[in-house]
Amino acid sequence: MRANLGPSVSLDFLDGYLFRLLQEIAAQEGLEGSGFQNYYGSRLANRIGGLIEYEEHLARHLLRQYSGYRVVHAGMGVGTLACALACNGMTVAGIEAYAARVKSAHRLRSAVIEIWPEVADRYHIIEGLYPQILMEKPALAWLPWRRSTSPWLDSSAVLVFTNVVTTWSDETQAAIIDSMPRFAEVFLDLSLFGVIRQEDTERTALFDRIAASARSAERLPELAKGSHFARFVFGWAVVTLSGILDAAMDVVTMASGLLVAI
Repeated sequence: MRANLGPSVSLDFLDGYLFRLLQEIAAQEGLEGSGFQNYYGSRLANRIGGLIEYEEHLARHLLRQYSGYRVVHAGMGVGTLACALACNGMTVAGIEAYAARVKSAHRLRSAVIEIWPEVADRYHIIEGLYPQILMEKPALAWLPWRRSTSPWLDSSAVLVFTNVVTTWSDETQAAIIDSMPRFAEVFLDLSLFGVIRQEDTERTALFDRIAASARSAERLPELAKGSHFARFVFGWAVVTLSGILDAAMDVVTMASGLLVAI
């Protein structure tokens, strides 16, 4: 049984603290300059809080069941969920492509670190598009077929998507789904993944598409009221074709070196 069975920093306290920080940023930068737009603007206008309901429920679930895992939150926005997880001992990478939101995320992170300095080593912000930002690294000059990937592309980490309604192309969505087996598990909201899926038939189609390559999959209607989260398990021992090819080419290189030496 894991030692960390509950949050060490009250999520209720964080909810209020993060809300106050969001208010300060919006007052200084405006909803456009801060990247808050209507999504975070409605939290402020309606005084919902720093953590929206599904973020709090998801945070509690991850802290209770996955305290020993690293988390990659793709499309993290300004990082309120990432702050909640990092303040309670989890190591998190938040990925966001919208520059204004990245700037606000850094402000939130800095403010949190002032109170909990240990968060500095746990919470990492990565600016860019997922999954390209974790994959597009220069090839090694002496092994041109090798591609260096981010350490966050990790078969012992949990990948999380929350509200990522955007204008993904079919190719982008396919690349995102194809990246999922590189992780131990994936959590996402079926209704807010790329596009809004209001019909259950649409959500079921997405669920079935991702589940086809997973070891197991389940829908989590009880996780957060009004949300449509699902969990996909890919496992720790995932060996990709690229990994096999990389290893094979390394063996060929070593063998060639031995032949030259002889």
